Amino acid sequence: MTFLRRPLALAACLSLPMLPLLPAHAAQAPQTESVDVHAARTVLVQHYRKVGRFYRRFNALPEQDRANLSLHVLGRILPEDKPLSFAKLHLQTQAGQVPLWRDGSDEMVFPLSDALWQENPPLMATLTQDEHIHFAFQIMVKPAQPDSFSNTQALAWLKQLDHCMKDVVGLVFSFLLPGTQALEVTLAPHSSLQATTDGQTKILFDNTGDSTASYTLEPKRFSQNTQFQTTHAIKQIMIKVPIDLHADLKRKEG
Repeated sequence: MTFLRRPLALAACLSLPMLPLLPAHAAQAPQTESVDVHAARTVLVQHYRKVGRFYRRFNALPEQDRANLSLHVLGRILPEDKPLSFAKLHLQTQAGQVPLWRDGSDEMVFPLSDALWQENPPLMATLTQDEHIHFAFQIMVKPAQPDSFSNTQALAWLKQLDHCMKDVVGLVFSFLLPGTQALEVTLAPHSSLQATTDGQTKILFDNTGDSTASYTLEPKRFSQNTQFQTTHAIKQIMIKVPIDLHADLKRKEG
């Protein structure tokens, strides 16, 4: 009696349960999610003490040298020159986030405290890989009268800043620095700046626009008894530092 044998391959197939056919794309390798390395993300840019040291140094200057002077640090995001607020600059403290910016202003709001100095929290900012924050340091003056000041006062402010720089760099190196020469007076809209010397009044700058405008004033070009007056309250007076004081905060990771 003759028995017919099935081919082994066919027998193996018949002995397995039937499996549904899968679509062709199911057999492909899983897709990896692409990450944009140029996208803005929150990164470390510095630590508290590195920035706070500059403020502490200014506040430690002799009182007579910095009376009526205040330090202001203004930041912009480069290279696209975006407002500081876009970076969401903040301290990441143990108690939570402390914003270092205000809407509508490029000035950094930096809190000074012994507790933060001890904790030394990181400064975090939202930046792309190609961005950094550029800071410029400015010295502001608060005159006794909101709409006037004398040239005697103006010359004293310039001398104060020269003394401050001497305190910082020392007597020897201070001879290498140029002397402070000018103030930048910011006027309100439709306000004018006038100079009166020996009864003679001259308009130095007339802001006819609807926004603030600045005028560079060099007190040493005027007689010491000159009086400066504006028709509206002065917005601000800044001493033009004769050297370029600036700092950059860049991402320290990624």
